[in-house]
Amino acid sequence: MHILFAQAVPDTLINVSQLGIAGLMGALWWWERKYSHQREDQLTEAHQEILQQREHLNTLLDALQQNTRAIDGFTAAHQELVTLLRPHVPGLPNSAAAPPAPLTSP
Repeated sequence: MHILFAQAVPDTLINVSQLGIAGLMGALWWWERKYSHQREDQLTEAHQEILQQREHLNTLLDALQQNTRAIDGFTAAHQELVTLLRPHVPGLPNSAAAPPAPLTSP
């Protein structure tokens, strides 16, 4: 069984090919414009998504920096308090003792 070329090609292509080379060129131009416009829309959406994610990330990093500053301030205040209380409270480690081990996550 032989399949004719006309049977293997979609009807749309056959209809366009009947318009001649100029019609085929016009159809190809229209097709390219249609799909390039869709692609441009997809790229615009992706770009907007990236910008939104960047804003969220910047907000998260700002919060992290503020938390770090707060912890540093708390640590400095704690060290100053221990230094002031050391002569008056028996049992506090002296300044020559090693600092406590940092917390580690499991």
